[in-house]
Amino acid sequence: MAQSTTAINACDASLWLDDDDGTLQDISGSTNILDANFDNELGAYVTFQEKWPRRLECGQDATFTVTAVYTTTADEMKDLVVTWYFGTRGDRSFTFYLPDKDVGSDYFKCEVKLENWRITPSRAEPGAIALTVVLRPSGAVTHSVTGT
Repeated sequence: MAQSTTAINACDASLWLDDDDGTLQDISGSTNILDANFDNELGAYVTFQEKWPRRLECGQDATFTVTAVYTTTADEMKDLVVTWYFGTRGDRSFTFYLPDKDVGSDYFKCEVKLENWRITPSRAEPGAIALTVVLRPSGAVTHSVTGT
């Protein structure tokens, strides 16, 4: 098999999250890592005289861990998360595009709840403070390819 020439990177990934008013805000400029974990719920069973289990699948789930830089501007990741946690709770729309928001990119969309967030400021780290946010879907996660 020939080496693939269609690999992508995340330099222009596009991430969006609702604000308190339900308006999607582009959080790409304050985020730098997205860990999107998609799970199938599996159940195993084994019968007499068999060594290897069989598996059934049922539900699906996902976890989105977003790492951002701690900023002081409104409508960036830190501001959205802090107002979400201390203010109006509930579902927010979360979308992301890979490798970018152009035609042909993978597009993921769902409603999410804020599971947790953390900051770990350290005097020993001269770089920006990291903000880590865990989002869990409330309902289905959809995937499509962006069109025109």
